[in-house]
Amino acid sequence: MSYVSVFTTHFLNAPSENYGILRKLYIDLGLSLRDIVEFTESAWPKTSILEAIKQGKINKKKSLEPLRQKYGVRLVRGKLVSHEKEQSVIKLILKLSGEGWSQRQIAKHLNDKNIKSKTGGKWDRSVVAAIIKRESREEQA
Repeated sequence: MSYVSVFTTHFLNAPSENYGILRKLYIDLGLSLRDIVEFTESAWPKTSILEAIKQGKINKKKSLEPLRQKYGVRLVRGKLVSHEKEQSVIKLILKLSGEGWSQRQIAKHLNDKNIKSKTGGKWDRSVVAAIIKRESREEQA
């Protein structure tokens, strides 16, 4: 994928002049603004991308919302698939929560065990809370 970002960086103009490519990255591939910045090796800054999206009226449809990668799944060839290692961490989070641990305690425990978050960084109480909330919603559905 790096050859595409090199191509984008060296041969293409600003995102506002490349709506087709921007639409492909943002809509078809479901990349976030941050992903596009990384993908283009910062040749397209986030503010330029956001302006181009607004100018070009490029909107994600509601049906594409599930393509956002949540903790526990990965995007493989355009489809969300379960990520076993992350699923085991979710089970641990739910187990600890069920045992009465606070979200802050769970986040600290995960950090102490060097378990990386979705982005590879540290765990935060709010992320743990979002996972617990999402999983409880999915159980009820």
